[in-house]
Amino acid sequence: MNEAVTRRRQRGLPAWLGSAIEALSSRSPAAPAPPPHPAPGSHRHQDALAVLTAARAVVGRGWTQHTWYVMETPAGRRRTMSSIFPSRLDRTRVVEACLVGAVMHAAWQQSPRPEHAYPAVDALWYTLLGGGTPGADPVGPMSAPPVRVARVRDLTTWNDRPYRTRAEVLDLLDRTMARIADADRRLTPR
Repeated sequence: MNEAVTRRRQRGLPAWLGSAIEALSSRSPAAPAPPPHPAPGSHRHQDALAVLTAARAVVGRGWTQHTWYVMETPAGRRRTMSSIFPSRLDRTRVVEACLVGAVMHAAWQQSPRPEHAYPAVDALWYTLLGGGTPGADPVGPMSAPPVRVARVRDLTTWNDRPYRTRAEVLDLLDRTMARIADADRRLTPR
């Protein structure tokens, strides 16, 4: 008689560790290491460029400080929105935005998922505060939520300085887009 052998499937951390060890032990020594940078034109780079281009247009129309958005009502009255994810924001009425608000608004225009903005936030932060490490990925790896919150805070603080100008915000957006495009050109095989 043929008897089926059944094993109880492990769950949680033991299962994850077991599969990780199995994957590492089955790897051949000749297997190439993953590239240090995302592939040229990676989704993070493409998403960042698309969002930053649209954010530049938002800031070009109107830029603000000390609030995320300025909306214009149908009656022509302007009001501020101080939340990055306001529940009742009519995005068709946004007439001004701060740097991060413009990125979030631009990302919303392309996708209903807020995480579509994350590569652009990361790229802006690396351009502004991440240092100019030669050869470093201008978008960087995916960051943890607390790290991204800190980056949003840093970018917001930079935007809200009393001496900041719209021209400086546009310049930061341009420099960030140029860094991503340069990295893609540099990493593209010819």
